[in-house]
Amino acid sequence: MNKKIYRIIQLLFKYYRETLSISEKAELEIWLAEDERNRELLKSYEHFSRFVQDMHFYGETDVEKGFDRVSQKIEIHRKKKVTRMRWVVWGSVAASLMIVITCTILWQRGISERGPHSMITLASPDRSGAQLQLSDGKTISLNNVLEIKEIDGKSVATNDSAGIVYQNTQENILQEEEIIYNTVITPRGTEYLLTLSDGSKVWLNSDSRLKFPVKFFKGIRRVELVGEAYFEVVKDTSSPFIVNSGKLEIKVTGTSFNITAYPDEKMVQTTLVTGSVDVCCPECSDTESVSLLPNEIAVFVPGVPKIEKKKVDITPYVAWHEGFLTFHDESLGSIAKKLERWYDLTFEFEQPEMKELVFYGSIKRHENILQVLDMLKCTNLIGFTIIDSKTVRITRL
Repeated sequence: MNKKIYRIIQLLFKYYRETLSISEKAELEIWLAEDERNRELLKSYEHFSRFVQDMHFYGETDVEKGFDRVSQKIEIHRKKKVTRMRWVVWGSVAASLMIVITCTILWQRGISERGPHSMITLASPDRSGAQLQLSDGKTISLNNVLEIKEIDGKSVATNDSAGIVYQNTQENILQEEEIIYNTVITPRGTEYLLTLSDGSKVWLNSDSRLKFPVKFFKGIRRVELVGEAYFEVVKDTSSPFIVNSGKLEIKVTGTSFNITAYPDEKMVQTTLVTGSVDVCCPECSDTESVSLLPNEIAVFVPGVPKIEKKKVDITPYVAWHEGFLTFHDESLGSIAKKLERWYDLTFEFEQPEMKELVFYGSIKRHENILQVLDMLKCTNLIGFTIIDSKTVRITRL
């Protein structure tokens, strides 16, 4: 593929994901100004999914044809055949893993050539294991129940294929009765969408739990998170929405954001998509709060007196709730933790230093784990050995 075509495809990908930097926007604008047909191409893709479809991001048929299709539309220089690409290794601990484009081609070409996997089969995760804990401590499966009733017998929520929806019963008076809490629990391998009583939506990632009132009283909306969740909060300036996660308190009125706060992680991350949020540590007397704008992240490390704020490409932090696992310069150790939670597996490392290998790429979140392992393996940096139905050992090639 011509380098310019490859670069334009990269820019278009980022354009539809709204992750272009200022310099990349200028680069794309120059290309658009070169030819009216370029501007027509941009308009022809009404939304990101059409662009992804032409790229065959989902790997449904032939990725090479996907490249040709986009290349033809760009009309710069079409290469008749996509050749095998080389991997760029940064020192001894980093590799550029373009799973979206390069590795998918290598994987599809090599799938008939690679040796068979171990006769041991990895267990498939149970995707239907989400649970609800009621105020009396009783836990029920959310797989079959259609109506949620509390201990007083009153119906508080309905449950269907779109997730659990709590009744919109926010009181317009100050609290005069005991708050009743429910907790949604997503074991490893599961995820769940719930709608709170104020209409706010929460996507709960695997190995997480969210505690919340079955109804909010006027004045404050407070929930507690362990793990990871993506929030779309309904705006109500008179009733701030507060998420308590570990030592942190995240305060909003109406916005979209992601929080990652797993107990086994060294940090808590708050990533803002729209609106604004305030992040503080009430227990940390020497730590100042920070306010985030869209495309910013707040990173809190317990024991460190400052909450770090920086501008980022938010894609790898929020893509999971859109059905993707996306890594931007992410360590193999961090990637392994995400795969462990989502596929309910355990990864062992032949050499501890392998955890520092850094990868870049994006894959469908609902791919079979063996396909994910094959895609990672095609970097020619690492290999995998299946130990048992729940354990995979990562080896160095």
